[in-house]
Amino acid sequence: MASSATGGKSSGKHHVRGGVCAPCNMSRHQIPEEVATAIKKSWPDGVVEPFDTDESYFHDVRPRFERDLRKIRGTSLLWQTEVESSVSGSWDEEALPSSEEFQSYHVYFLAPDDSEFQFEDETEALNKPEDSVEESGDATCPGEGWIGCAAGICLVARYAVINLTSFSRYEDGTRSTPDVESFIFSGTTGARVDTEQYYRETLSQEAFQKLETLRGAIASVLWKHHIKVLDTAILDLPVPKLKASPDVFLEEPLRVRDAFFFRGV
Repeated sequence: MASSATGGKSSGKHHVRGGVCAPCNMSRHQIPEEVATAIKKSWPDGVVEPFDTDESYFHDVRPRFERDLRKIRGTSLLWQTEVESSVSGSWDEEALPSSEEFQSYHVYFLAPDDSEFQFEDETEALNKPEDSVEESGDATCPGEGWIGCAAGICLVARYAVINLTSFSRYEDGTRSTPDVESFIFSGTTGARVDTEQYYRETLSQEAFQKLETLRGAIASVLWKHHIKVLDTAILDLPVPKLKASPDVFLEEPLRVRDAFFFRGV
């Protein structure tokens, strides 16, 4: 979202519009006071490390939050961390966690029901038939995918991030799961491509607007449950002196994003 100027000197505060916490006429490297306080409270020793997620505030919020997500019209909740669903919305209650890694956040993936957000996909086959002969390239496994929004909810502080991304599942049972940050690279230059710009160019203007509408609806649900969405401009700000424990998969210097959304062992 665009920054909002109030005129005069910076107050050091920030605006929350539609549930999104965005910078307000501040220095490019100035972390909003509320966010800085949350980082300090979360990591009083200045070190980001795994924590006891069983004590997270989110466990009390989760049932009502999921109920409200399902009420977003014209949208399906297709996947979430540790619990996978069919497209029809029936949850597999016996599904095992998708990863044994520590994760400081919970992810939900939602996509508009329109066919323009669905696509055919394929991945490298894990088990190749013994009698298959591939003269060029590896054997592939077909699948289907959806373009939508991944909502990542931090478990240590009441913040979230909404990332435009995709989710795919394949006939061999594997999945390409969404996350809180996308890494899209140009096939020509190899340079990283801005995620929003990529989807603006991939989708029609009308379809991209539907995706923006969905993002706003998710932000409103988060705001209803007192969880603020951090704007990308804030997420990418550096956090001076904050360090990473050897038990987390982070590279210094750390950003605001790294303080809330990370994995570990």
